[in-house]
Amino acid sequence: MQDYYTIGETAKLNNISVQTLRYYDRLGLFQPAHVDRNNGYRFYDSRQFFYLDIIKSLKYLQTPLEDIKRIIEYSPENMLLFLHNQEKAIEKEKERLLQAEQLLYKRKRQLAEQFEISKRSEDNVIYSRDIEEQKVLKMAITDGNPNTEPNILTRKLAEILEGNSSMIDNQCGYIYDLKAYQTTNQIYYEYVYSTLPHSTVELSGEDREIEWGVIASGEYICIAFDWSLQHYLSYYQKLYDYIKVNNIRTEGKVYEVSIPLNYSASKEDCFVTELRVKKLAT
Repeated sequence: MQDYYTIGETAKLNNISVQTLRYYDRLGLFQPAHVDRNNGYRFYDSRQFFYLDIIKSLKYLQTPLEDIKRIIEYSPENMLLFLHNQEKAIEKEKERLLQAEQLLYKRKRQLAEQFEISKRSEDNVIYSRDIEEQKVLKMAITDGNPNTEPNILTRKLAEILEGNSSMIDNQCGYIYDLKAYQTTNQIYYEYVYSTLPHSTVELSGEDREIEWGVIASGEYICIAFDWSLQHYLSYYQKLYDYIKVNNIRTEGKVYEVSIPLNYSASKEDCFVTELRVKKLAT
């Protein structure tokens, strides 16, 4: 059996590049068994291949090379502890990737819904549509109405969600009573809410004003319009009158959702707003 292998042979036998072997040599991570003094050629012993496999397995676990250099000096007991910690880190990363996948799926559905609502806003008509159940994180508020800067009201929800490795929804909403209003100043938001991309958000004991909630599935009577404080009340009134004239029984709450139509802060604000009222089942 051949005792020594050139760097090219070693690379081929171990499915690794010559450049990587040279780099490992410079780092002092994996060095040849023999270097010819006359020409500088590197030669590796077949018994070294086992240790190269260990380095490759640690690299596959996304362990930094500087850490690998330290870890390969460990005793079996310490190596076991390291692998246990790596396992926990991988489980955490798997959970994060699952949450990212759920967020991606939710964003895609929201965009499809956004297209539908945007088209409805052009029609300026009352319509009904079915909405699936939505789990939400909501916060009671006492000084919010359509005249309030919306981003300020949602910051606390954003803080909690981002602290749980999540993101606040692009479709935050507000809940208030369905009744006759003379001005938008008479409207008082009871809650601001954000739907959840996953169910692993945890609340601390300090977040007393934050609570879980559910937007029930069912048929909703809706109107959509390009956001305008000046015209907000007229659209609301149209929805309110439609419900009263047609004697539609509802749960008595309005869900206001505003959706961005562009995504760059350098562009002019442009939102489409949908007001939703859940129709009670007959």
